[in-house]
Amino acid sequence: MSGATSDSHDISELADTTHGLAGVRGDVAGPAVVAANIAAAQAHRPAGQRAADDEVSVAFDGELSERADGVTDAEAVLAAYRADGLAALGGLAGVWAVAITDRRDGRTHLAVDRIGGGTLYHAGITAGSHAYASEPTALLAAPGLTAAADDQAVRDYLRTGATDSGERTFFAGVSRVPAGHVTTLRPADGVVEATTEAYETAGVTPTTVDDTLAGLRGRKVGVHLGLGAPAAYLASRLPDAEVFVLTGGPTSTAPTSQATATALGRTPASVVASGDQLGTDLADLVRILGEPVPDLAAYATLAVAKAAAGVEVLVDPAGAEQALGIAVEQPKAKRTVDIATLLSNVDGEPAGRPDAVAAALRVADRVGAHTGVRVRLPFAGQEIPDGEQLAARLTPRVRAAAGAVRPAGPVREWLLRLKNRVYGTFLSESFTTRPWFAQQEILVAFEDFIKGRNADAAIFWRLLNVELWMAAFVDPKPEEQPAPAVKGPLEANSGKELEIAIDGERWLRFPVRTELFARGDDYQKLISGYVTGFVAAVRADGRHTGRFERPWYLLVSEKVVAIAQGRSYFIWDIQPNWWARTLSRFVVKTPYGIGLGSPWTMQLAIQEAGLPRILVASAAGAAGKVIGRRGLFYQVAGHSVRAIDGPTEYSAYPSNVSAKLAPAKPKQAATALTTAVRAALREAGEEAIADKLAGVVIIDANDIGRNVLGSAADRPDAFFEKLFADNPLGQGSEQTPLAVAVPAS
Repeated sequence: MSGATSDSHDISELADTTHGLAGVRGDVAGPAVVAANIAAAQAHRPAGQRAADDEVSVAFDGELSERADGVTDAEAVLAAYRADGLAALGGLAGVWAVAITDRRDGRTHLAVDRIGGGTLYHAGITAGSHAYASEPTALLAAPGLTAAADDQAVRDYLRTGATDSGERTFFAGVSRVPAGHVTTLRPADGVVEATTEAYETAGVTPTTVDDTLAGLRGRKVGVHLGLGAPAAYLASRLPDAEVFVLTGGPTSTAPTSQATATALGRTPASVVASGDQLGTDLADLVRILGEPVPDLAAYATLAVAKAAAGVEVLVDPAGAEQALGIAVEQPKAKRTVDIATLLSNVDGEPAGRPDAVAAALRVADRVGAHTGVRVRLPFAGQEIPDGEQLAARLTPRVRAAAGAVRPAGPVREWLLRLKNRVYGTFLSESFTTRPWFAQQEILVAFEDFIKGRNADAAIFWRLLNVELWMAAFVDPKPEEQPAPAVKGPLEANSGKELEIAIDGERWLRFPVRTELFARGDDYQKLISGYVTGFVAAVRADGRHTGRFERPWYLLVSEKVVAIAQGRSYFIWDIQPNWWARTLSRFVVKTPYGIGLGSPWTMQLAIQEAGLPRILVASAAGAAGKVIGRRGLFYQVAGHSVRAIDGPTEYSAYPSNVSAKLAPAKPKQAATALTTAVRAALREAGEEAIADKLAGVVIIDANDIGRNVLGSAADRPDAFFEKLFADNPLGQGSEQTPLAVAVPAS
């Protein structure tokens, strides 16, 4: 694609040889290269069109619904502009975005259709240059533009669901060309000024829903039967269209949609969009959409478009609820969530307002670009019949089957199915450190959502969507590293040492990797098997066999014993009371674990030790802070409370969404394990090694402390706490809950 120069400012546009629109205007080194990089970042989009003469060039993305025969859309726009200038924009019907460069005055005009079906974004990339693209994420490929969140846009979205409102985007420094507007890039005094104004649409005949549908006849069309009556109306006006029904769960929208299809005399194609499938597609959904969206109706559109690969145009009823002024039926709940209580630093009124139609149009653009199926929303920005008139045009049978306006997908079901993942996200360190979230309040509200106390699925989707969007586009990306190799049986965990010196003695601690333990597991049998396998590995290696001729020890993480005993609980199965919620707020949290700093772990502490003892311990802890003595809380509360663990993002599932008590009767458990391990070794022919096992110790250890809970060994607890001074089992997802300790010399 050739460039040109005007007023010493470079112009570089790419359309016919690229995808979508991409360009740079102004003084910037290598404008063609920059434009090419931006274009490459949106290579999934359909190829754009270009038309030019000696003075004007047009780059066009989209589809005009009215133009003369024998010319392309771009040629039609060029002719209209040469005849009427920017006044021609209001007469262009269809879904489109256009970049017009007029070399007579050196200006570039960026415009989108009056409804907003086309999309175009721009940003200053240096002091004297401006870039534009069909998608905001593509602009991140331009030099000088660093991905950052627009704080006001994020806060407005979290509070109200506002997206695609005016010029503001979720990316700081990136602006949108609003529907029915033109942004003019004008070089002046070494800079590029961008001004945006609405173009004239007076006298333009509004397009009706029926006009839009009539224009699709003769093309291969599909209809998404979501939302009830509005979709039924679309399908009834397109008798030859294939119809698609979303299936997702026992209370999904499928039964209503199936009944509607039957009443229309059509056999629908079923599109599986279960919660599990959403979990698989979630990262792609966030990446495809580029910016957060108000609700998960976007996933319904994406799922149907993927399944409708054989059609040319997918007609979707999205936007009908706002256009018709009809509220979508929502499940009832005991209470609603005040979003302000879930957010930090909420002041003033939101600057943006929700616009479901604008958001749906952006979803249609992105989904169409990624799937190759044009997605059209006839209810978006069109002249339409009101709800009663629309229903009156349906036959009584279809009207009865379609019913009211319903959600596009089973959003509550989807989030419930993904609850482990949602909890893991809300518990993550990155989520905790965002400036917008009140994490503890969010966790409590989501717990209520799971238990049916509130039905505010859209709020929890917005919270999740912001975090996923930040991770995908804004957070620094760590350099890709190969997946860490699973450690060998005689190797230390990463960042740890095998050997340690204790009071003049040197010891080796061999971490033993296991599978994850689960409630009801026979932990004595499993642990005995892992130890026997480890001894076999020692025999095969030959270097350490002699070390078992002296007394040796097996140390077991208390976590696996507690889990097998059924003393680990998903946090949504724990019901914190007022005391638990209140006391947990005063616990200092550390990077090494949540401790009692969550309502769930505090509730377990209350259940384990009793509320009076926890209150006395809290008073002792508070007094200890005043006089500078640490640890008084746990001295009063007891070792069993100290061993309570909460969910942490770095733990392997299900520990990342669970809280657990200390093992029951840990001393007896250690004694029973000693007997079981000796028996298993003898059965394996290792009588001498079995005889030298000097006991099993059940220990609670992390990177900031150690505590023996139960011991059947011949040394004092203090020895084993020193033996684990550097926590050789690791703090993350190593899956090494056992350690065999042998003399190093």
